[in-house]
Amino acid sequence: MSDLLTKLSFLKSALDGYRPFSEHVVKQLRDYYRIGLTYTSNAIEGNTLTESETKVIIEDGITIGGKSLREHYEAIGHAKAYDHIYSLPGQTNNRR
Repeated sequence: MSDLLTKLSFLKSALDGYRPFSEHVVKQLRDYYRIGLTYTSNAIEGNTLTESETKVIIEDGITIGGKSLREHYEAIGHAKAYDHIYSLPGQTNNRR
């Protein structure tokens, strides 16, 4: 266990050496996870879209032949939810 913690500490230090990430890198990571999380979450629920098809639907707004409208809306809805969650930390909370 001690070896694992030492290795994790070393890896975290190495990662911290790259911070702060550039705006470009942050955008790439956000886009990567937006597509990846949408694909995997929907696939777990039985959606048959591939990751590439999910990317085309979300980024280009193009429909995929042979896939149901429900599957398209699931991908679009998940991506919108991801965007909403991503926007929350920047909002001020006026409810008290």
